[in-house]
Amino acid sequence: MRVSGIIHQQICQIKWHLLACLGLIMVLPVEEAVVNLRAGDGFFSDGMTLVAIIFGPLLAGLIACANVQGDLNEKRYIFWRSKPANVKFLITLKFIIGLVASLLIIACPVVFHFVSNIIWNEEGIDKWFFKFYVPLPILIAIMTYSLCFACNVLVRKTARAWLIGMLTGCFLLVLPFMLPLDFKDFVSDVMIWSWGPYLAIMLITPAAAFVFALYAAKHDWHLKTNLKSLLWAGAGLVFILMMLFSSQVANIKVLQEKEIEFDFGQGSLNYAGSRVVYQGDSYIDDDKDGFSLQKIGSGNVRAYPYSNIGTDSAGHRIHYGPSVAGYSEEIYPRHGNRLYKDAGNEIFFFSIHAYYRSEGQPPLHKRFYEKVYLRSYKHTGNNWMPVCELDISDCFTNKISPYFRAAMRLIDNRLIACVNNSYVLVDVTNPGELKLIDKKLDVLQRFRPSKDRKKEFSIPLVPIEEFGLEERIRLSIDLNYNFNYGDNEFYDSSIVDIHDDKLAFFFIDFLDYDDVARFDVIRWDDEKIYCKYSNSRPFTILESVTGAPGRFSPKFVKNGKLYCHNSNTLMVFDIRSNRRIRKLGHFVRMDYDIQDMAVLEDGNILLCVRWDPEFIRDRSNEDKYYLYLLKNPE
Repeated sequence: MRVSGIIHQQICQIKWHLLACLGLIMVLPVEEAVVNLRAGDGFFSDGMTLVAIIFGPLLAGLIACANVQGDLNEKRYIFWRSKPANVKFLITLKFIIGLVASLLIIACPVVFHFVSNIIWNEEGIDKWFFKFYVPLPILIAIMTYSLCFACNVLVRKTARAWLIGMLTGCFLLVLPFMLPLDFKDFVSDVMIWSWGPYLAIMLITPAAAFVFALYAAKHDWHLKTNLKSLLWAGAGLVFILMMLFSSQVANIKVLQEKEIEFDFGQGSLNYAGSRVVYQGDSYIDDDKDGFSLQKIGSGNVRAYPYSNIGTDSAGHRIHYGPSVAGYSEEIYPRHGNRLYKDAGNEIFFFSIHAYYRSEGQPPLHKRFYEKVYLRSYKHTGNNWMPVCELDISDCFTNKISPYFRAAMRLIDNRLIACVNNSYVLVDVTNPGELKLIDKKLDVLQRFRPSKDRKKEFSIPLVPIEEFGLEERIRLSIDLNYNFNYGDNEFYDSSIVDIHDDKLAFFFIDFLDYDDVARFDVIRWDDEKIYCKYSNSRPFTILESVTGAPGRFSPKFVKNGKLYCHNSNTLMVFDIRSNRRIRKLGHFVRMDYDIQDMAVLEDGNILLCVRWDPEFIRDRSNEDKYYLYLLKNPE
């Protein structure tokens, strides 16, 4: 077989298709250049070049079908198959010739953009255009060309083969959005909008399609199709995508929605024993008909600051309080959240109050923390009244700091309160009389799992003999990985799961791995807990687009499930499944802001959300607050 003769014959066979595709792909860049010339800017193309190369994959598939069909119509196919021809060699040559021709057609608007901008555009060429926007359409074009080539070898009907190839290509491009594939980003400084799954698809698919085309031509595979079968196949692909999409987004059922009145702060849902308290003034009762709000007492309920008298660093008598000029107050928990204790017929809550003064201007200003108090409040009549406080200012071993880090947790009748790197242990059997049990300064440390997940790592065991071993391990892990500056949910949640004498904790690594990772506690001694990486569940691209929770997003473990959310997305994972970490549900409200959440005694989920009119540019409406009762996915 003469190679030069075959090449000449193949080019002549598809020359009109090449000219037609060239005209289609160049019409927009040339038109833009003419418009720029008439405007006196010069004869060059800019934005329309990108639009033109986006259509490149469609034209590449068309060229592939035209390239194959000429030698696969019935009479010509019988002719060349009757000769002593090497089928695989001929098909390989046809594949390469058509692919090169397709790439040359797609390169025409790129070359035109390059040359015209160098000659006639005063600003010169746009390097970002070539770096970020050109490579991806070219890879997609190679993939669509290969798919259409293989489809035409099998189907032998140009229009149908082109349609099947393009639908298959679209399906493969959409599929990675919905599957938790464990791929890393692909060279982000070369192809900013492409991910590892796309790279794998664009490299594997052309090779697989080419090999398939060789065997289909060699063994004379021929698939007869009709419009009805094509419609059914297309409907099947759409159905599969819809099933995958519904399993990723908004598949948690809403049982009840109720608009609620909102007074101050941020909507909060906190546990008081087995009950949930909303915004510090109402119990939430759940029953077979949904949920209802029951006021704690009557009237408006507020927690007012508790004033203090003390001395400053110079020994002068001063009054600490938010109403005193020059001093500010930080409270933990923040935004109306509270750590409640249900004591029979009475209800209390605890909070940490820090007082500081500032010097300098943000962001270079310094904060001088003078005092910090642990307080208990009791609900009396229509208000929360302070009943006791402990001065724990010793915890500020470094009083000059830009940050205030605090956390609390109630375990039985023992309250541990952490400030920066120190903690105090308090007896709260009677919340009206706080009794200091122990105090440790500068003993808390913060760690993160190593980027190298193959390594075993250790966590310091908190030296609190008052608690059992499991609680000490849980506390130590939470203090190291869930004890953040500013907001944290440490006071009523944990990232540690204890089940069948096995301990594990879960970490959302949005920066390095973009996944939910499980770490197992493998052993411990008197000073350290030893852990290792077990497995992980990557976030899909679709989950990332709709707002996958990040490292500092609220997250907690309860009854074998991991709950995590950011401002508009809630995700629920099964963490005890034999198939590793498995996502159970996904709830998205793009124009809403999830303020807080709680899991009720019957297992259902309660969300407090704020409707944000700014999201839809509707500034004529005020914010609205809702409580959503969601069916906990199984």
